Amino acid sequence: MAGWRRLAGDAMKATVRIAARSTRKLRVLLADEHRCVAEGLAGLLAKRTSSVLLVHDGEALMEAVLTGQIDLVITDIAMPPFSALQALQRLRRMGSDIPVVVLSTHSEPLIVREAMQAGANGYVLKQSPSSELFNAMAEVCAGNQFVSPQLMATLLEAPESLRRLTRRQREVIESMAKGKRTSEIAADLGISVRTVESHRQSLLDLLGVHSGVALIREAERLGLIPVAPGDMDMAAGQSFF
Repeated sequence: MAGWRRLAGDAMKATVRIAARSTRKLRVLLADEHRCVAEGLAGLLAKRTSSVLLVHDGEALMEAVLTGQIDLVITDIAMPPFSALQALQRLRRMGSDIPVVVLSTHSEPLIVREAMQAGANGYVLKQSPSSELFNAMAEVCAGNQFVSPQLMATLLEAPESLRRLTRRQREVIESMAKGKRTSEIAADLGISVRTVESHRQSLLDLLGVHSGVALIREAERLGLIPVAPGDMDMAAGQSFF
């Protein structure tokens, strides 16, 4: 909690700074699966940076970063064949310290928290003005963190259960992704069927979906769990009750 309060203070200070730390020499990688959206944003960024490279999937994001020709990544979360958060986790494990700003429509505390824990340096809402994105770019390139100010109150006020998936929630949803039934999950984890069902309902509420299959797909799409393609096919044919 103290860390988030500290970040909140930094974010508030950043909003009153001029985004004047120069971004003009930055070589930016912009990753977004929505090509029209990405092309429009690239035009805006091109006016304030040295160059903008567009990619539309997680694999291309990783490849571009690993060339060493990029200074900053701006990325949406959901992309094929794996999310930006999964790509970011892999890059961090490989030792990459490139600054990353997540640019997303998702304002849920769970998603913001997971992004920052995956290794993002900044998180900006797509609904924000462009000045906020340029502030975030300057801040993360200066070695700081940045979260959209309108998100900070939500993050600080959210109960702990909404800030991140618990270990047990991850175990339940990963077991679901492997096609296991509720009774099997309960036996594997040493908990009751009712407890598994309770975790499942909490997960449905957290991600705003209404079925087990939709839950798995949304969690994988957002990079909250690593789900192999084959696991999804298996899970799609299963009833979880």
